[in-house]
Amino acid sequence: MTIMAIILLVLIVLFISWGISIYNRLIATRNQVSNQFANIDVILKQRADQIPQLMAVAEKAMEHEKSVFIALSDARQRYFKAQNINEKISASNEMNTALRGMIALAENYPTLISGEQLALLQTGVSDVENKIAQRREGFNDATTNYNTAIEMFPDSLIAGLFRFERMQLLEIPKEEMKFDGIHFK
Repeated sequence: MTIMAIILLVLIVLFISWGISIYNRLIATRNQVSNQFANIDVILKQRADQIPQLMAVAEKAMEHEKSVFIALSDARQRYFKAQNINEKISASNEMNTALRGMIALAENYPTLISGEQLALLQTGVSDVENKIAQRREGFNDATTNYNTAIEMFPDSLIAGLFRFERMQLLEIPKEEMKFDGIHFK
């Protein structure tokens, strides 16, 4: 009887240790995602901070294109109000779309494109976009590893028990895949 109790106790200890090991690995993987996003978050904030300057320069030449500026401003506000990584990623993806729309419109205004102020902002925005692109790969890799870990058996049992949730990737819109930086022609 005592041998059975000892064997049962050892099995319980092994099972608990196994669960703790999986839980700790999932926490480490989730923390890696958070770390990678923190690196991107700094740059996303820089981009969001550039938007008012870019809008001020562009608004002068394109006063009748208010919807573009409203979309860009709304996306920026959603980014600053975001409470978690998924909300920030969604807002960032909205900023990407709105920013591309404004840049496409700017190409229709030669006086705007030839302005020195816009050229300086263009360089700044391009630098920030390049930094985001460089760090996006690391974030997406960490996020994919995390999402895979919480879906694979037996880790999915522990992930479900402790309510680990999937995280969004920082997406590259199809238009951006064809878009080579921010270049005005």
